[in-house]
Amino acid sequence: MDKNIEQLLTLVAETNDLLIEKYPDLSSTVGLLEQSLQASNAVTINNIKRNVKLMFIILDAHPDVVGVGTGEAGTEAFTFIDQYQLSAITTELVMQLAEKYIV
Repeated sequence: MDKNIEQLLTLVAETNDLLIEKYPDLSSTVGLLEQSLQASNAVTINNIKRNVKLMFIILDAHPDVVGVGTGEAGTEAFTFIDQYQLSAITTELVMQLAEKYIV
């Protein structure tokens, strides 16, 4: 596994643990989609009850940039929100995005 996607997966999984602590009724999962879109890898947080996901995508052509979007869980539907440098992705940022888009 690429070190950038591994780093992102670890960070999103840690944030998911914090979300579950803060929102005990939240039913969420974290997933890894390797080569999910053209030449990309993605990490998702899915809210199972609401059937929505927050997706973090790293394109092979831009391995230090993370695209963020939302969509329907279980599909490749994706609405772009923003992009960040990988180094700017923190548990605080992921928590803010999750609370805004999937909680």
